[in-house]
Amino acid sequence: MSTTPSMSGSSQIDLSYKHHPNCYDLSHIPGEYGLPVIGRTLFLFKDFYGLVDEHYKKYGAVSRIGLIGHKSILAVGPEINKQIYLDKDRNFSAEMGYFDSLGKFYGGGLLMRDFDDHRFQRRIFQGAFKNEAMRHYTDMMNPIMSSNIQSWKGDNNFLFFPNVKETLLDAAATIFLGIEDFKGAEAERISNTFINIADGMLGVIRYDSPLFPFAKWRKGMQAKRYMESFLGSQIPARRTSSSKDMFTFLCQEKRPDTNDYFADADIIAHINFLLFAAHDTTTSNLCYIMQHLGQNPEWQERAREEAIALGKEALDFDDIDKMVVMDNIHHEALRLQPSVQMMMRRTIRDCEMGSYHIPANTLISIPPAYTHMMEEYWTNPTKFDPGRWSTARAEYKRHPFQFIGFGGGAHKCIGMHFAGMIVKTFLHQMLLNYRWKTPKDYNPVHQFVPLPKQMDDLPLILEPIR
Repeated sequence: MSTTPSMSGSSQIDLSYKHHPNCYDLSHIPGEYGLPVIGRTLFLFKDFYGLVDEHYKKYGAVSRIGLIGHKSILAVGPEINKQIYLDKDRNFSAEMGYFDSLGKFYGGGLLMRDFDDHRFQRRIFQGAFKNEAMRHYTDMMNPIMSSNIQSWKGDNNFLFFPNVKETLLDAAATIFLGIEDFKGAEAERISNTFINIADGMLGVIRYDSPLFPFAKWRKGMQAKRYMESFLGSQIPARRTSSSKDMFTFLCQEKRPDTNDYFADADIIAHINFLLFAAHDTTTSNLCYIMQHLGQNPEWQERAREEAIALGKEALDFDDIDKMVVMDNIHHEALRLQPSVQMMMRRTIRDCEMGSYHIPANTLISIPPAYTHMMEEYWTNPTKFDPGRWSTARAEYKRHPFQFIGFGGGAHKCIGMHFAGMIVKTFLHQMLLNYRWKTPKDYNPVHQFVPLPKQMDDLPLILEPIR
């Protein structure tokens, strides 16, 4: 049995589960795997909600399914979410759940850590997400938002996705890495790492070999190595830097058990994953916020009234929690189109789920996008209705795990409040500068993986208001 002391020194953790293959002996559970190798992946890409809905109505809350080269359990509904995320028996491994997807590119990141190791590693972020640090991030972000948003005036063929992606990448370079003038060849190469890694996760030819120089997987792995090398080369200088960026905060955090710095490999893994998680997921979320507000002008005006009433061109950190309408809009867009459509875990030991026996080492697929649309918990779930998040209605409180846009339990997103800060600082300035709408009868085709977005990059008709 392979064991290691817990980071707190209080117990031994059996790590042998990391060396076991996935269990595919799931024939006793109803469901269908689909085609050999690819399973039902094509249906997932074509109609994510429809595929989950078919399984749920036909087989129930627990069913077997074949997705992206693996056989797994499709686990649906708040009660099962509660079992998995609270994980009272420490039986659901996030590291092994994501091992063959995110783990190949972002292994060692906080999401890909389990139990005591995960809890210990979260301490590296103590300084990075304190109020003082968040205050600095807001101050860093506002001029970047202002410059980019102002530059969109006069663009008669405006596509939101590439423009907001560039804006948030500029912000990420400043806030996360401390690179204030994000231009030139280095900036372009860092930008391309995000693109190549995202594409790499969808690669079919999974060989990191010169024999496949143009394969998405190979290019993704090359991008991963470049980013790790770039970050590693920066660490020594960051140990003594007075910069207020997140990378520097992580480099200067000390281990509570030894008072030494955290290992370079840990810092690289964490900042690399944070760059992906914060940048790409918020880009996706803002794409849908903008679509919904373009199609629901009454909510756009309510948010604008809130922005005008504040009487400021840009939000200070202390203003973030005051923007209640924006907060409700943010959560409603994330309910309708969660930035992560499928969350993953893998069992460590045999367990019961629903009325079924689930063997050890079984992959579990958790679809927030479906749970967020269940009529048992949400009134008119397909409707964009930020009012459901108001204190008066509090519809989201019908079950503590009916909304899992930020995950839950020990792995609940550590950057949840940071994401809200980005959304509100952007939206505040956007609302003060423009009214916008989508094209007439807009009904885009959606991409679901690696992150959801409109396939046409979200064309918007901008009307400057000052």
